[in-house]
Amino acid sequence: MNSSADNVLTPARMQRRAFVIAIAFGLVGLALLLFGVKKPSMMFYDEGYFVPEAKVFIQGTPNPDRQEKPPLGKMMLSVGVRVFGDNSLGWRVGEAVFGAMTLPAIFLLTYLLLQDLGLASLAAGLTLFNNFFFVMSRIGMVDAFLMFFLFWSLVAFTAALVLNISVGLRRSLFCSAGVLVGLAGSCKWNAIDTLAVFVLVTFTLWWIAGRPIAWVSSSLSTCAERVKKTGLPVLILGLIVAPVASYCLTYWPLCRVIHRPFSVAELVAIHKSIWHFNSTTISNPTITLPWYSWPLNLSPQRALSYLMGNPVITWGGLAALAICLRRLWKVVTLQEGLVFLLFAANYLQWVITPEKGLFYYYYYPCVMILGVTIAVAMRGLPSHVFGLRISLLLLLAAGTIFLKCYPQMAYLQAPWDCALGCWP
Repeated sequence: MNSSADNVLTPARMQRRAFVIAIAFGLVGLALLLFGVKKPSMMFYDEGYFVPEAKVFIQGTPNPDRQEKPPLGKMMLSVGVRVFGDNSLGWRVGEAVFGAMTLPAIFLLTYLLLQDLGLASLAAGLTLFNNFFFVMSRIGMVDAFLMFFLFWSLVAFTAALVLNISVGLRRSLFCSAGVLVGLAGSCKWNAIDTLAVFVLVTFTLWWIAGRPIAWVSSSLSTCAERVKKTGLPVLILGLIVAPVASYCLTYWPLCRVIHRPFSVAELVAIHKSIWHFNSTTISNPTITLPWYSWPLNLSPQRALSYLMGNPVITWGGLAALAICLRRLWKVVTLQEGLVFLLFAANYLQWVITPEKGLFYYYYYPCVMILGVTIAVAMRGLPSHVFGLRISLLLLLAAGTIFLKCYPQMAYLQAPWDCALGCWP
């Protein structure tokens, strides 16, 4: 018989188990996203824009005077076309793979924050049943690449704050977080919001270090001391220089393709073009929604695979944010503070954006954060209600709604398209 000590998970065993579970989530996500990814066989929604732009990196015949988005996402999209051909699989396989690889990042991020395998599994499970995650990881656009780099940058950033590691390794993690968020920015400029959170959290912790502040938790004070020991030059290098450098370097292949010099003047010209396009283009008003309506929206976006937020995650996430905010009012902690700032920055940016039309799928980064927020809110709450595990009930509820939406999101054909009921 095994002794009771054999059943105790040591930190090393917990870390090994965490990596195994993270890999398992990635494999399950990959199977889910790749199944039927070729449907529909024709381009839909914004694939008609992104796929031709991606093929420029294969054909080498771009319009050098028309640069409307950063290059990295389109370059990564072109890899799928190059490998699998100019067809529906080639257009979407890259997004499915990188979407699946985002799931382990969400699991590890939550585990780093909470040191709880169950709550980390809850966050990753809710993400797996997130309608936004499914739809946006199966379309030939660049949002799945953005999420991949953003969440792995969050893993590196959080690890630098919470792990008891050498100063050298912590410095490497800060720099890695900066490089990854810079690459995210070269998929979509939205990454600037997460970078702003990194800078705000880091330099707030720098200020807290060594100060006896009653409303700061002991764990946050420990994080502050670790930031202080990292050194200001490394923090500036990791969170300012590294993001800018990794972002700018992704323009070097683009400049080669469009036969322009890779120079400061050329980068300025390209960014003027991108800014002009995004701030002046008038969107189709019939498919736009105001930013304040996104959290409670229950009308599927039919043109985009019947995209509609899973209410268990969108509404449950808003309740979780309220719980986190209430806790922050009493004592400031890294866990509640980080998820609240990430949601607020990624959501409230749309209040001041110069874009002329806002689409519902812009809510994607915010919804991806809500799965982690629910897990963070669950700590300290009762784990069971009427003898039933709350996390399991949440997963069952989210999974049920996901299955109800799945036939339309996956473009299943009759009789499976309405197997669980058709949209009105």
